[in-house]
Amino acid sequence: MSSDFVKRPTLADVAAQAGVSQATVSRALADSPLVNEQTRRRVWEVAERLRFQPNRLASSLRRGATMAIGLVVPDVAAAFYATALKGVQEVVEQAGYHVLVVSTERDARREREALVSLRSHQVDGVIVATSGGYEGIGVPAVFIDNVRPGGVAVALDNAGGMTVLVDHLALEHGHRRIAYVGPPETVGAGGAAEGAGRERLEAFRAAVGRRGLALPPEYVQLSSHALWQEEARASTAELLALPEPPTAIVAGVDLLALGVLRGLRDGGRRVPDDVAVVSFDEPGFADLLDPPVTSLDRHDREIGRRAARLLLDALDGADDGAAAVERVPLTLHARRSCGCEG
Repeated sequence: MSSDFVKRPTLADVAAQAGVSQATVSRALADSPLVNEQTRRRVWEVAERLRFQPNRLASSLRRGATMAIGLVVPDVAAAFYATALKGVQEVVEQAGYHVLVVSTERDARREREALVSLRSHQVDGVIVATSGGYEGIGVPAVFIDNVRPGGVAVALDNAGGMTVLVDHLALEHGHRRIAYVGPPETVGAGGAAEGAGRERLEAFRAAVGRRGLALPPEYVQLSSHALWQEEARASTAELLALPEPPTAIVAGVDLLALGVLRGLRDGGRRVPDDVAVVSFDEPGFADLLDPPVTSLDRHDREIGRRAARLLLDALDGADDGAAAVERVPLTLHARRSCGCEG
């Protein structure tokens, strides 16, 4: 045996240094209500100091659990989902779980297949950003981004965020002709899930109405998921060709914002001198674009954290089973694309 070998700390080591029984250590590390707060804290301090890692396999066998959570997303390469994943991992790995990630490419059929696969892996629960193909697999589920009616979900404050953008353009910069280039209203065949796109569109219409602004039908342009940038580019050309083109455009997602900027450049328009642009989502390196893009910081990581906590509560039996949607607030980053100095 190598002289560099270091014996891993055991449950008995933690118990000895904490001055409690091994059974108490097990209960404390599982946050059992049978252990008082002072003892629980002392056990955790010792366990962390010794870098003690419980035998998760043995623990999961005793509980009849695999200690695995499934995460189903439309596109794992997209910044939003990749960052939300980090938030999920941050929370569930501390609780002893690992994450199995499946990307569905925004295809409802692939989503259903992914869920069947996760069921075969006997995951304890799932976090799903649905593309309309969700079917229950007999484990607790929490939804992110798109909200499934009757489910537990964590979503952005779409209404509040859109109101902030419209009010900023109307009140701070005096725009009266504001157009919207947004994503689809629903996801999945027949609108199987409430898309964030519908919430954003409804909020845009409501915010424009509150400011007493006209909203011709052609001022609303919706794109599919397949060719966001190209469709936004084409939609922008249509807007510029109107007898009264908009003086400001709200993009419903970051990729659409990039398409709008390309369309304005194609049309020889200057941003923000001719047309102001704001984005609901913050594009990657938004501050490095020319001009830097005014947008909302979505707090993607916090969405993942909250969803993970809700799922852990469900797995621990701490939730009441009622449907609920937690909303994550957004922060405005005002930059030069709308006429601000930032």
